[in-house]
Amino acid sequence: MNAFFSGLSTVMSSLGSNGILPIGLFVLALVFRMKISDAIRAALTGTVGMVGMNLTTDMLVAKMTPATEAMVHRLGWNLSIVDTGWSLISYAWGSPVGGILIVVGIVLNLILLVTNFTKTLMIDFWNYWSFLACGALIYGATENVPCAIIATSIYMIITWKWSDIVAPIFQEASGMEACTWPTGAIIAPAMIGFPVIKLCQKIPGLKDVKADPDSLQEKFGIFGETMVMGFIIGVIIGILAAFDPVNIFLLGVNMGAVMILLPRMIAIMMEGLLPIAGAAQEFCEKRLHGKKIWIGIDASTLMGNSCNMTVIMLMTPIVTAMSIIPGNKMLAVASLVAIPWFIIPLAYYAKDNVVHTLIAAIVVFAVYFLCATALAEAHTNIAYICGSLKNTNTLTSCLSEGGNPITWIMYQLLKVIGLATV
Repeated sequence: MNAFFSGLSTVMSSLGSNGILPIGLFVLALVFRMKISDAIRAALTGTVGMVGMNLTTDMLVAKMTPATEAMVHRLGWNLSIVDTGWSLISYAWGSPVGGILIVVGIVLNLILLVTNFTKTLMIDFWNYWSFLACGALIYGATENVPCAIIATSIYMIITWKWSDIVAPIFQEASGMEACTWPTGAIIAPAMIGFPVIKLCQKIPGLKDVKADPDSLQEKFGIFGETMVMGFIIGVIIGILAAFDPVNIFLLGVNMGAVMILLPRMIAIMMEGLLPIAGAAQEFCEKRLHGKKIWIGIDASTLMGNSCNMTVIMLMTPIVTAMSIIPGNKMLAVASLVAIPWFIIPLAYYAKDNVVHTLIAAIVVFAVYFLCATALAEAHTNIAYICGSLKNTNTLTSCLSEGGNPITWIMYQLLKVIGLATV
C-alpha cells in the first residue's frame, strides 16, 4: 500500500499542473455526460490557456527576479533563513504522508459535498499540494502521521467552507458562474485581507480614493492604460535595481507585455472550463435533485484582472523590502514567484481599487513572513526527511504555504500540547 501511495505521489508530481489538468478535465467532462468530442475540446482548450498563463507568469518572474536580486545585493541584506521558493511542492507530494492525504482529501471532499457542508467539488487536483504541504509541515514538526492527517483535514474543511463564502464575489466579478477557487493559497490571504479592505472602505479620505484601472485611465490618459502602466512600473524597478538603460527599457517592455498577454491566456482557459462547469450544473439539476455544485478550479483563472497585475508588479520589490520587518528572519527572493496568488483574492474584493488592494497585500505578506519564520524548523525537518537536505543546520522556509497562518495556528496548538518536537 505504501508503494502504491508513493508511486501515485511520484506520478502526480512528475505530471505537474499542465499534465494533470487535461486528464482531470476530460474525465470530469465525461462524468457530467458531455460528448467525447466536446470533452476533448474543453479539456485541451482549458489546458492550452493554462500553459499560456504559466508561460506568461514565468516570463514575469524571470524578468523581475534579477531586478529584485540586484536590489538586495545593493542593500547588502543578509538573513539567517534560506528562502527555497516552490520547493515545498516536492516535499508536499513526496512526504511520508503525501499519498494517504490525497485519498483522505478526495474522500473528505465527497463526504462534505454529500452532507451539504460545502458546494465545492475540488477538481483542481494539482493544487491538492497546498493541503499536502500543511500535512508535510505538521509531519516535519511532529513526525506523527495522525497529527498530519487531522491537521490537513481541518485545513481542507476551513478552505472549502470559505471558498463557498467568497465564491459569489469572484463569480460576479469574473463572470465564471458555477466555479469556485478552493485552495489555501488564496483562501488564507482572503481571510486576512478582506477585513483590511473593509476597513479601508470605511476610513475617511481613504475610502474615497478612486484607484481602479478605469479611473486611473480617465485621470492619467494613456499613462493610466494597463499596458503603459506595466511599462512604467518595469522601468521604475529597473532604475531601482541600477540596470543599464537598455535593460531598464527591456524590463519595461516585458512588463507591458505581461499586462496584455495574461488576461488573454486566461480568456482561453475560461473557454474550456466554463462548458464543463455548465455541464456539471445541468448534471446536478437532473440527477441530484437540483443540488448545487461549484467546480473548484485553479485560482490562476482570476489573475488577468488589471488591478491584480498592477499590484503584483508593485508588490514584487515591496515584498523583498519587507524582509526586514521585526520578527522575520527570511530574505524573500525565491518566494517572489508566489506573489500573484496572494494578490488574486484581494483585488476583486477591493472592487479593483489598487490602493486598497496594495494596503491589504502588505498586511497579508507581513503575516506570512512571521508565520514562515515560525515554521522554519518544521520546513527544514521535512526537507531533511525527504532527502533534500543533508542536515538541519541551515534553516529553510518559504512564503507560499510555508507561511500559511492556518498551518501556523495548528502548529502552535500542537506545541502547546507537546506533540510538536521542533
